[in-house]
Amino acid sequence: MKSLRTVLLFVVLAFVLSGLFYYLTAGTVVATWQAKLMEIATVAIFIFIVLLIIYIIAKTVVKTTTAITKKRPPQNGSPKV
Repeated sequence: MKSLRTVLLFVVLAFVLSGLFYYLTAGTVVATWQAKLMEIATVAIFIFIVLLIIYIIAKTVVKTTTAITKKRPPQNGSPKV
């Protein structure tokens, strides 16, 4: 459930960033409302994919580092692997 909330947060963040990018470059493209909304949605999809990839990489790195730090050192008499 927590990951679903994170993904939905990324969707909202992607649309907000896409809308902000559109607002900053509003003078360059003049088109219908449908074209403007499709441009915002297209950019939002790319931003969402990038955010999701960064999130998955960060989550994997955190899991790996916590697993390495929690690993117990070998006890005396047992072979070191």
